[in-house]
Amino acid sequence: MVYYYHPPESPLDVRYNYHWSILKASLDATTKKYGAYSLKAGVFMTEERQLRELSKRNSKLNIMIRETNKEFEKRFLPIRIPIDRSLISYRVLLIDKKNKDLFKNINTLDELKKFTFGQGAGWGDVDILKLAGFKVKTEVYYDKIFEGLLKGDYVAFPRSVTEVVDEIEKRKDKMPDLMIEENILLYYPLPTYFWFAKNEHGRKLRARVKEGIDIIQQNGAFERLFDQYYKTQVSALKLRKRKLFKIDNPLLPDATPLSNKKLWVDINNF
Repeated sequence: MVYYYHPPESPLDVRYNYHWSILKASLDATTKKYGAYSLKAGVFMTEERQLRELSKRNSKLNIMIRETNKEFEKRFLPIRIPIDRSLISYRVLLIDKKNKDLFKNINTLDELKKFTFGQGAGWGDVDILKLAGFKVKTEVYYDKIFEGLLKGDYVAFPRSVTEVVDEIEKRKDKMPDLMIEENILLYYPLPTYFWFAKNEHGRKLRARVKEGIDIIQQNGAFERLFDQYYKTQVSALKLRKRKLFKIDNPLLPDATPLSNKKLWVDINNF
């Protein structure tokens, strides 16, 4: 079996290293039953293009990482297991250091909505934030969002707690004015899955990965990888000391396994 996945958007993009480690572990766990496999990086493509490519026959993309929504679940086949236990649903704000005092006395969502947020074009966050009443400006390319923040095109760039520490570290030399805002924590449920084409080949690819994830959840490898990638970084953000603001996600499908608590992270563990 050959799994064609989407590569990083730039040398600074490490957002999905953990997810691909979970994929590899799940495929390793099923080698005895399914045989050898190959992981191959496709060409760079934006998230909007990934959606188009996954639908095509003979595409060089046959597995995708994306958040769920009602439209995606009609078009593609998900594995309804949040890859990062939905830790991505928790967001801190990436800001310019000169603006840090703007956020010190924020006590309500309405106060936070006065600011314009930056996001990537086609990202699931965009519609969620707009539906909640936030002003959002988008950039097509991932690296450009950071540049736009420092140019003042928007005041904050909400980033998942799974991403932001690496993002700051990778850019500290060229963008020393970037900082993680220290008081605010946003939450909107955004479970992120592995996705496959809705055809026979997609079902075969999905079946192996699903079986492998079940195995590594049972033998502890899933949790070990989760802790390896996230435990130290997320703990440094001191989530429990932040003001938590919850935002609804009306795009969440009814089939989302919200009642299965073992699939979802408890931030009190950080």
